[in-house]
Amino acid sequence: MSKFLTGKELEDAIYDIIWEAEEKLLIVSPFIKLDDYFKKLFDRHENNPKVHLLLVFGKNEKEVKKSMSKADFDYFKKFPNVSIIYVSNLHAKYYGNEIKGVISSINLYDYSFKNNIEFGVYSQQSLMNKIKQSADNDAWNTCLDIADENEVVFIKRPVYEKSKMIINLGKKYVKSEVLVDSTERFYGNSKSSVVEKKRLPDFPVELELDDAPVERPDRSETELQEFGFCIRTGKKIKFNPKQPMSREAWKIWNEYKNEDFPEKYCHKTGEPSNGKTSMKNPILK
Repeated sequence: MSKFLTGKELEDAIYDIIWEAEEKLLIVSPFIKLDDYFKKLFDRHENNPKVHLLLVFGKNEKEVKKSMSKADFDYFKKFPNVSIIYVSNLHAKYYGNEIKGVISSINLYDYSFKNNIEFGVYSQQSLMNKIKQSADNDAWNTCLDIADENEVVFIKRPVYEKSKMIINLGKKYVKSEVLVDSTERFYGNSKSSVVEKKRLPDFPVELELDDAPVERPDRSETELQEFGFCIRTGKKIKFNPKQPMSREAWKIWNEYKNEDFPEKYCHKTGEPSNGKTSMKNPILK
């Protein structure tokens, strides 16, 4: 169900989205400026690696600090599970967590919340509705596609230690690791002329402590391949063994997160796998 919001109702809806996130917090806003109240909301997730904070901002390509100050950028770097993406032509605004979403005119900017007349369309969904087509689902998926296709500026991921007991007691959070940090270059403080742009699908959603390959890799497995196939639907997608599903299939898989669940296709070739592929092993040997 969708609802038109403005004024305090709109502000409170966005505040609740930030405060109540349990797994995913998606912020899409060209301009970001945080006051102390915004920081109190975000600080709720400061020590929670289960919440993935995905932040997409943009505009002011030649002077990025006008879109988000270096101080605010550095503030977000403290979170244990965070991705920060830059989109030069971003104008859209969206705020969402795993349950609620707002398509809005308002930037994550303290002045906008205190002074501007802003509109928004709010949606709250059940678990079943998350896999159905709706305006909020379309907005969420579009924002994720935008994040996937644009430049990563900062990535930090949680590191877990899996239980070594016979009875699986889950995994234990150990620390977080920074996988990419282009802050200095992005804010004009680095003289480096070498630019290797990274994208969000290049990075895992989490890391395992002392995770290392036990077999010598095959050269053919590391050759550049631009396209692959969704292991559940067979749909042609970007080749990425760490994310071998289409967005729609992954959303359904993510509700249960069974890495060993048998899938139907080989991610590399698209041939039927007869259940021999899975999220953990997406390529037929």
